[in-house]
Amino acid sequence: MEAETASSQTRPGHDRNPDNVAEQPPRLGVGAGLCAFFLTITLAGVVLIHPLMRRAIHSERQVNDVVIFAAANYGLIYAVLLGLLTVATFQTTKDLEDHIGEEASSLSAMYHSAEDYPEPLRSELRAALRDYTHYVIEKDWPAHRLGKTPKGGEHRLEAIRATLYAFETESKTQAVLHDEIIRQFNTLNVAREQRLNAVSSSMPAVLWYVVILGGVLTIMFLWMIHMDFLPQIFLGGITAIFLGVMTFLIYAMDHPLQGAVSVGTEPFQSVFDLVMKWDEPS
Repeated sequence: MEAETASSQTRPGHDRNPDNVAEQPPRLGVGAGLCAFFLTITLAGVVLIHPLMRRAIHSERQVNDVVIFAAANYGLIYAVLLGLLTVATFQTTKDLEDHIGEEASSLSAMYHSAEDYPEPLRSELRAALRDYTHYVIEKDWPAHRLGKTPKGGEHRLEAIRATLYAFETESKTQAVLHDEIIRQFNTLNVAREQRLNAVSSSMPAVLWYVVILGGVLTIMFLWMIHMDFLPQIFLGGITAIFLGVMTFLIYAMDHPLQGAVSVGTEPFQSVFDLVMKWDEPS
């Protein structure tokens, strides 16, 4: 605990960088890998499997019209699936941004409201809130990038909770103020739980199987179409890269604290810079 406290005294945004690439799993490498996966299947199929399909399907007469019709109907269904998954994962990222903003706003409101507490409670509460903000920026976020949820934040909130509930109001005004800070503290806890839940939540595995299998089936329809070699390579390459990019986009937004489309610590950093840092001990 002493090591955590000492580390938490580091100023956010100065000595540590929660978005340090060295502390994060590969991001764009996943996208490149997905594009390479679909592209390899496409090119291998055009070179090795397409001649066999051409003899099997187009042996007596070309059936391109039938293949194209079937591919168009299948492609429509698959495109709707990709669209719905993209919207769903985008909404997940947007909801997480809202929860993080709500957590940071509650921190700011509590810090401002603590001004009306008597000493030494005012200084103790503000110091605890600054310490929690340090911890979120410097410890929580790097851990979230790795899919982990450290316990230090919960320990700090327990200390703040004990401090608040130990205070006995002496007037009606103090009681109203205290009730409001307790409300903000509860809001902060709920928003924090939503943030922690987002670290491990993801799309069900069965949906990933459907997405990958659907992409492979799309490529198989390209193998069935009878056309010249170079146009088929060009069309197949474009389709494969698009499938890889779309799959990566869904993956990135499905992990909003870890992927390339990730939510950062800006709300907490803003609260610290605008509200808290002026009270930091020199």
